[in-house]
Amino acid sequence: MGTVLVGFNSTASNLALAPIRDSFAGATASDVGWGVAGFMIFTAASLPLAGRLADRIGRKRIFQIGLAMFVLSAVFSAVAPTVWTLNGARVIQGIAGAAILPSSLSLVLPLFPESRRTTAVGLWSASGPLAAAIAPQVSGLLLAAAGWRVLYFVSAPVAALLFVLGLRMLTELPTPPTRQRLDIMGATACTVALLAIVTPLLQGKEWGFLSFRALVLVGVGVIALSVFIANSLRHPEPLLNLHLFRRRGVWVTQLSNFLVGLSSQSLWLLWPLFLRGVWNYDFAAVGLALTIAPITAGISTILFSRLGERWPAIRFCQAGAALQIASVGWLVLTLGIQPNYWFVMAPSICMFGTGWGMCVPLLNSVALKAVSEKYFGEISGLFNTLRYASAAIGIGVLFALLTDDSGPDSLIYYQQVAVFFLVAASVAFLSLWIPIGRPDQSGR
Repeated sequence: MGTVLVGFNSTASNLALAPIRDSFAGATASDVGWGVAGFMIFTAASLPLAGRLADRIGRKRIFQIGLAMFVLSAVFSAVAPTVWTLNGARVIQGIAGAAILPSSLSLVLPLFPESRRTTAVGLWSASGPLAAAIAPQVSGLLLAAAGWRVLYFVSAPVAALLFVLGLRMLTELPTPPTRQRLDIMGATACTVALLAIVTPLLQGKEWGFLSFRALVLVGVGVIALSVFIANSLRHPEPLLNLHLFRRRGVWVTQLSNFLVGLSSQSLWLLWPLFLRGVWNYDFAAVGLALTIAPITAGISTILFSRLGERWPAIRFCQAGAALQIASVGWLVLTLGIQPNYWFVMAPSICMFGTGWGMCVPLLNSVALKAVSEKYFGEISGLFNTLRYASAAIGIGVLFALLTDDSGPDSLIYYQQVAVFFLVAASVAFLSLWIPIGRPDQSGR
């Protein structure tokens, strides 16, 4: 449920961007977009550090701290007096989500025998993104009934309830006898790199994509990324163990994870924006239109997580990635200004949801099989960090290409975004055909 809470809030505001912008005088689409991107950036940058802290001071303790921060951030978001106060609250919420995710898997995984861990990891990996898929439907109902502030506030009592249940039901796991060194330099460099890369994408329409400020920030991002890599390679206990990339099964799955993530999270934003801005659906209708996404993704996840225990999981990942190409390709071919949900949107959403359930949850399981059990926490942290980082970049590209998001004239911009996602999905599919080698059975 903690993972579901984080997933829900990663996309809950996708439908609310226009009402939020309208409620703050002078706010732009980029200003509001920072609330979505900021959540992704700080979740991605804080995930590995939160995982290290969980190992150092206790998984349950970090999980509970994350829930407490979630309560506060939900309340701050609901009462925010300015758009930048709201964005700041969303940053806190991203950090809270980063505390919840790695500690939740660490608390769950030891409860399962090794023979059942593919299913366990698959369902855990899917629970957050499936909640993200359900969020637009719930958001549509809440926005129609009560407005965007209630949409944010609703997470507060849920997180508070989970905090109380966690105190009573969760059991703390023993921490390692040796205290790990925290990689503060790595965490700082990772955050700066993501901010410096995403900012020119979100602000490019106002600054100019080749303006001096944009180019300086890109340079800062490259330097920060270089510092992060160099620090990770020489630090005794780095934020992300880049030495694991020496194993082909790790770098192939993480490359595919990053490429799939460029479109996976962003499409949940593209669909409602198009339905509202071009086809003029009301909030409730948008929520209803997107309902088939979590249904197909949920069925696909449960089915193929189980089948992945019997047959090579990578084959299902490849088939799922192919379905995602077909989904986005169908949008490129059929997207128009005349509403035609059952011909245009429904097939695309069904194919994408099914393909997502075949691919993304099982990718983490494939990555885990490439290493021994002692690296499970680091691999899962790496997987989720890259997933949220790629989501932030994908959302930045969406806002960069979407010069206009409403009216018939905006169709060309939605088509450009769809083409970008089609290219990303195609490259992701190709990356899954790189041979990954045999699973690690050495215990090293």
